[in-house]
Amino acid sequence: MTRKPHVDPLVPTRAIDWKLGHVHVATPDADVVSMVEAAMAGQTDPRWTPAIRRQTVRYALWRHHQNFAEYAWVMGRH
Repeated sequence: MTRKPHVDPLVPTRAIDWKLGHVHVATPDADVVSMVEAAMAGQTDPRWTPAIRRQTVRYALWRHHQNFAEYAWVMGRH
């Protein structure tokens, strides 16, 4: 498994973990990115810079890939 990426404390990692816990592991990365970007669309806090938004997407993709790796391990596909 890959190391957890460093992200700013502003990145909602717990919310992402929960949300992606309910997304099928075979969901394409592009769909995960779209889902995260849609959730950030209404964010008006000025602290949500483009860098924080990129970190949020990067974390979501990392979590999605970790979920797939865990699924593959459980199913014996390692």
